[in-house]
Amino acid sequence: MSGKEEPEKFKPTFENGGFWEYYKDIEHQFENFLEYVPYLKGNKGTYSFRLASLILSIGAHIDSAFKEVAKYPDFSEKYPNLLKKVTRGKTTINDYYVLAKSYRLPEREVTFKCLPERITIHPFKDFRKKGERVSTPYWWRAYNKVKHEFSDNFQKATLRTARDALAGAFVIQACHVPSAVRLCEYGLLKSEVRTPTGRVKGTYSTPSPMELEGMLKSGGNIVGLYIETTLFLYDYCQ
Repeated sequence: MSGKEEPEKFKPTFENGGFWEYYKDIEHQFENFLEYVPYLKGNKGTYSFRLASLILSIGAHIDSAFKEVAKYPDFSEKYPNLLKKVTRGKTTINDYYVLAKSYRLPEREVTFKCLPERITIHPFKDFRKKGERVSTPYWWRAYNKVKHEFSDNFQKATLRTARDALAGAFVIQACHVPSAVRLCEYGLLKSEVRTPTGRVKGTYSTPSPMELEGMLKSGGNIVGLYIETTLFLYDYCQ
């Protein structure tokens, strides 16, 4: 033996902030694209090779994120069969519906900050069960079609699709308990009461990570608490 120790490998998780860094990198790429093609009404249907690449990256991120969420003890104990599927690499988006339902993702909204206005997005609104069939978000179907049948579906790689898929990734980061706790530790969660125009009316004390974990698990609204990036804002009071 040479006596040299192998460098410790970093394994990204929500708990260590790895998935947040993964998300931020993708959001930064989308933000850079918006410098050249701003999100204006006439540009929503713009499609390009760069957007196709971004949509593939976002879809892969969301798939990995759901797999990681399934390993969270609260879910792995409640949905052991899902964890087995994840371990075997046999999952589809339909399998993650129980996780989305637990976090009420179809009801969650995100504010997209673009000029000249703010836009409210419900990225998972179509992720619902209808009888025995699970309906998936349009952007997830577009991701799969671009991924598997690129030539026939290149035109689905639009600016709107990339935006809504990225908003979906952002919601998972905000709602998954270990992720939110980590973001709280980072000091990224803010506590303010704002008017519809954005003016600050007052402030609340930001909960500690331990307090936040309890609040999120209880399922109650958290007044005044939000997380904001350059592109998106998520309010925990919903």
